[in-house]
Amino acid sequence: MATYGRTTRQGLPRFAGGDPWPPVSEVAEAATMPAGVVAATDTAEASPAVAAAAAPATAVAATAAAPATAVVVPAAPSPRPVRRGLPRVPGGEPWPPASFAPAAALDSTPPTDVAPAPPATAAPAATAPPAAKVAPAATPAGASTVAGAVALRRGLPRTPDGDPWPPAGTAPARPERVVETPVAEVAPTVEAAAVVAPTPTVAPAPTPVAAPGAAPRRAPMPQPRRATSVAASTPPVAEPWPKLYGPYSRAEWAAVLVIGGFGLLLAGTGVVVVVNWLLATAPMQDFIASYPGEYHLPESAPVGIPAWLGWQHFFNVFLIVLIIRSGLQVRTQKRPTAFWSPRWNAKRKISLALWFHQSLDILWLVNGVVFVVLLFATGQWMRIVPTSWEVFPNAISALLQYLSLDWPTENGWVNYNSLQQIAYFMTVFVAAPLAVITGVRMSGIWPKNAKTLNRIYPVEWARAVHFPVMLYFVAFIIVHVGLVFATGILRNLNHMYASQDAVNWVGFWIFVASLVVIAVAWIAARPLVLAPIARLFGKVSGR
Repeated sequence: MATYGRTTRQGLPRFAGGDPWPPVSEVAEAATMPAGVVAATDTAEASPAVAAAAAPATAVAATAAAPATAVVVPAAPSPRPVRRGLPRVPGGEPWPPASFAPAAALDSTPPTDVAPAPPATAAPAATAPPAAKVAPAATPAGASTVAGAVALRRGLPRTPDGDPWPPAGTAPARPERVVETPVAEVAPTVEAAAVVAPTPTVAPAPTPVAAPGAAPRRAPMPQPRRATSVAASTPPVAEPWPKLYGPYSRAEWAAVLVIGGFGLLLAGTGVVVVVNWLLATAPMQDFIASYPGEYHLPESAPVGIPAWLGWQHFFNVFLIVLIIRSGLQVRTQKRPTAFWSPRWNAKRKISLALWFHQSLDILWLVNGVVFVVLLFATGQWMRIVPTSWEVFPNAISALLQYLSLDWPTENGWVNYNSLQQIAYFMTVFVAAPLAVITGVRMSGIWPKNAKTLNRIYPVEWARAVHFPVMLYFVAFIIVHVGLVFATGILRNLNHMYASQDAVNWVGFWIFVASLVVIAVAWIAARPLVLAPIARLFGKVSGR
């Protein structure tokens, strides 16, 4: 019965930096083998040093055996195609190259084998057959061998075009694992001799053998292809955010006006149709006959519009337009470019736009006081102050006639219709005082240390009322100018600007001249022009 020697398979070390476990014991095991057992190393992995160590044991087994000789005939290694893998550089060829040949193909000298022995014959016991020769394993390319040590396989270089690592002549830190291949045991009897052929082993894919006497050197790695430098495309420049005018930009305001105008047109068309149908009914015709849209003024009421009233009207329009402009600027301005401080209080500092707005308020207030005084002194107040309760049904009648586009017949030189009268009264005696009271509360004139007044009249109330009042003035101006143009522009402009009841172009050209003055003042209302004027009443600074 044949006995085979085995080596212990090594695994991971039991502690960091230790040797693989269990320890290497192949040499000691071979020394303690019984006679007749020949240990042979794997032709693919055994080194010459291990083969030399195993030779004495093989010789001893052969001497103690009978004249019958066991000849070991190893199988000739057959060349094996090299398996190609992934490229080493992006876009390169698979590695290794197609021209790469295995070691078996490069080494034309076949391993030395023992010639087959003749048939077993009886021989004297003193004659000892020669020991079986074991072909040393081929040294893999790129491996360095030190005399008496285990071959160390070398790998890739650490630097481009450098020598393989580790350097030639470097000894391994620990002996490599030796794998033994079981061989046939020589029978101790003289009569019989068996020729046992070992089981052929498959050698690993050999690598090219370095020239003898020279350090093995790998072919230089091909230079990796450098990726074509593609000029980075310039990122698209983000378009700047459009300037906002309130909550919307110009384009958004235009869209709102177009969509809103179309919606108002549709709604207005529907209202006109419904009101005309309503006025065609008998009850509404009787209502229009009873209340035509105006009532008779007292007999003491003056007739016509005096010149001072025309001038007051111009000053009022001039100031109210600039007040609206400066008020919107104060409301939307975040970083003022200039500041104003009064001479009597240098610590108090406000923006130049706010100073301009408050200065216009004072002039508008003075103009309003003069207007109201002259209004009551000349009796003109009866034209804009209701003197009868009939003003309300006549105002409803006038409103229905306006909505039906069949406007009431009127003569502003003598009397306004009831809807005009209520609108003028609300503007002069309600909206204007509210604008004054709320503006004073938010201005520097209001005493800041008056705790009782501040508690009774909080500044938040003033801010909540002041802006809606400004919107009312804007709406009033739009409707008022529109009706002046639609109900006889030449005659109405003569009433307001030329103080005459005639249809000519005098009032029109005065009105055009007043618009030019207002436009010039609108353009000139900027720090470059306002700063010299503000210095007459205080100190102007950049910060």
